[in-house]
Amino acid sequence: MKIGHWSVALCVVAFGTTGCAKESKLPVAVLAALEKATELELYSLSGDENVQDGWHGTKVLGQTTVKGDDAKKLTAVVVKSVGEGELGARCFIPRHGVRVTHDGKTYDLVICFECRWVYVYTDKNEKPQIVTTSTSAQELLYQILTDAKVPLAKPEE
Repeated sequence: MKIGHWSVALCVVAFGTTGCAKESKLPVAVLAALEKATELELYSLSGDENVQDGWHGTKVLGQTTVKGDDAKKLTAVVVKSVGEGELGARCFIPRHGVRVTHDGKTYDLVICFECRWVYVYTDKNEKPQIVTTSTSAQELLYQILTDAKVPLAKPEE
């Protein structure tokens, strides 16, 4: 289990799910990068953890580049969803990812709507910042991936 997963698990053991809410806002640099982006990479992830050659430990099923107005719309719903996040569950089964590059830095958002966590990675740093999310962005992300004919993970149970 990765350090980030251990910290979430430890928090749940110590405080239960109600005491484990992380900051529900994106880091300032990530927010600025998203808002200035003219294109984003949207990933469909398997939900499997600890994949050796995976993207932040998760198997990539496919990806698509989102540009222009669609990138702005994607940014708006992701920012809104994170702003609405309050509590995360005990799990982390990411099925979506967003990558944005701005001012020489790459930011990766690994998203689990089922568990309501977003792990935010900066460049190659494998220690993410963790924020919560609501599920409000999930439908648009699925729609963009489906329209681009990108394979999707098995549905949440």
